[in-house]
Amino acid sequence: MTLTPVDIRNQRFKKTWRGYSESEVNRFLVTLAEEYEKLYRDNVELKENLKKKEFELSKYQKLEETLQQSIVLAQKTAEEVVANAHREAESIKENARHRIAEMFDVYEDILKRLGVFRVEIRSMLLSQVELLEQSGKRLDDIADFFYSRDMKEVLDKLSRAEEGK
Repeated sequence: MTLTPVDIRNQRFKKTWRGYSESEVNRFLVTLAEEYEKLYRDNVELKENLKKKEFELSKYQKLEETLQQSIVLAQKTAEEVVANAHREAESIKENARHRIAEMFDVYEDILKRLGVFRVEIRSMLLSQVELLEQSGKRLDDIADFFYSRDMKEVLDKLSRAEEGK
């Protein structure tokens, strides 16, 4: 049973012939009730204060828990960002390697085509030189033919002219 200050004030004792002095008991009960009332109020205030502090503590514990979760989430996010950056860097490097390989393939193809073009040009030039040589020979043959014929005519005319003199 919980005893309240009102219970103490309203407490009545049986009267006996050789009992305690009623006024002393009543004064003591009044003093006891006042002290108990102070203690009771202090206890109620302390309990309310404790509840407030426990509520504030739970808020701070929740805040701490939230902060810890935020830190963990931030760490995970940072790790994911770093991992993504590494993957992207590897992808960029692999793409660059691939493009460089493609460029070397194109470069090799151009060199091959230039080689083929060089051979074709050289072949064409050689055939042109050969045609020029053949044309030169024909011209020489034609010149020889005409020169010898003209010379023959000139000699014939000279001989006729000398004979006719």
